[in-house]
Amino acid sequence: MKTLTCTLMGILWINVAIAQQPVTSTVTPDTDDKPTSFWMEKKLEYSSAILRGLAVNDFQLLESNARQLQMLNKVEGFIRRRNPEYRKQVEMFERVTDELIRQSERKNSDGVALAFNQLTVSCVRCHQALREQEAK
Repeated sequence: MKTLTCTLMGILWINVAIAQQPVTSTVTPDTDDKPTSFWMEKKLEYSSAILRGLAVNDFQLLESNARQLQMLNKVEGFIRRRNPEYRKQVEMFERVTDELIRQSERKNSDGVALAFNQLTVSCVRCHQALREQEAK
């Protein structure tokens, strides 16, 4: 019981911390009628800021938003860990954000661009897996 309470308090704390993080990019709302989850909104904001950082060669912006994505991914992965396909996608996302951070620290624009491309592919595959799971 103590572990569950600590875990829930940690998740709450991280949610508050993430919600307070400034992002230098905005995302337009979905055009379809499905509401976007809190998790997805934040991921879209951070990934848009990463693209902005890549475009203007701002490695600090790249790294900080990649770290925010990584933290958010860990929390969301914990919450949705029961879906095996989703867990696989979370692990891929983790590896890609690690590489994005590494390339940002090295100030390697080409490496960041490649990692961002892999991040995008990871997002698409994850959403495909979630849609397939919903269809079942």
